[in-house]
Amino acid sequence: MNRGKITFVLVIILFFLASPVEALTYLGVSHLGDPISGIGARSLGMGGTSIACAIDSSSLFVNPSCLGILEKKELSLALGIAPVVEKVATEDELTYFNSQWYFQLNSVVVAVPAGRKFNLALGLAPLYDNHYQHEKSIFNSGSAGEKIGSASINGKGTLYTYSLGGAWKPMPYLYVGGTINFLNGESSLKNSSTIYASPPTAITELKSRISGCNFTLGGMLYFTDEFRAGFVVKTGGKIHDRWKADYPTLTEEGKTEPKFPLSYGLGVAYTFIDEISTTIAAEIIFSEWSGFKSGTNYRDTFEFRIGAEHYLRDALCLRYGLYFQPFYGSKEFQMVSFTGGLGYKFNDIVSFDFAGEFGKRNYYGDAAFFEERQRIDETVMRILVAIRVQR
Repeated sequence: MNRGKITFVLVIILFFLASPVEALTYLGVSHLGDPISGIGARSLGMGGTSIACAIDSSSLFVNPSCLGILEKKELSLALGIAPVVEKVATEDELTYFNSQWYFQLNSVVVAVPAGRKFNLALGLAPLYDNHYQHEKSIFNSGSAGEKIGSASINGKGTLYTYSLGGAWKPMPYLYVGGTINFLNGESSLKNSSTIYASPPTAITELKSRISGCNFTLGGMLYFTDEFRAGFVVKTGGKIHDRWKADYPTLTEEGKTEPKFPLSYGLGVAYTFIDEISTTIAAEIIFSEWSGFKSGTNYRDTFEFRIGAEHYLRDALCLRYGLYFQPFYGSKEFQMVSFTGGLGYKFNDIVSFDFAGEFGKRNYYGDAAFFEERQRIDETVMRILVAIRVQR
């Protein structure tokens, strides 16, 4: 079997593996969802940076002006696995673990040149993930070790963006771009508990369907072959949330129209051109979550990302980075993730990117069952594989 057939088989296998399995965090599923950082394996490997350093079609979702540097048609597909481990320490000094994992579609994009100075792209990517599962046994407080029931929480759903955008080069050192993002997704949060001596199982479920639209505007200044600076603004947009709550004895439903947060960012990238080319990138992103109008008390967030890429030889590069991501639901909850990856170019047509992420977050909360304050120690990991085909 030749290299082309092997590549095709691998892509097909990964595509069919990309069905969701329960995962991610309780903080995410109890709010709007866990934000997806690092769209595309190259971006994730470099600490999630994209605003100024992106060179592939996945820039459609972050800074569409970077599409302007593409000279060929490109198809990119990124898939991955996300294992999550929660270590929960209760007030009575008991410790237990909650482990999950799932397959993730990170992004798929098609980009085409539409003229000497204009490129177009169409793509799909997840923005927020609500998959989560947690189960535990209920014990008799008066008789140690006696199991009297069980409880579980199960979250499902993803908020996706279907994006159409383009980039234009109005002058030699400037690219500008824009994207229209159609937001669509569903979520479900189900709580159930069973006491063996008094069935049936008590189940509460909240279902939600979200749709809306916003825009991304970006620019990139290509001062020299070495230095690039980019900026991006993602507009706030009204979204429609149709929800339904099923309780053991009644059902409620309604509709809200929360406003998605305005966000803007600035990034820089510098390439040291030598025998071994090295690029260093950094960026900051500010999101106005305090304007999210849905009966919540969300806080503005300020993210910082930094990463590097070293070419070990013409076809092989090494990447690493880190990012700091505060949680929009509370300023006390902050995720720090370290990332790394490799890129390999088979030929002028096909290239592969690999990336890994290791993140930590600690906080005090109510775990998944709203019983008592517990210390939660989260370890979030992600592995991405991406293929890019240019013709």
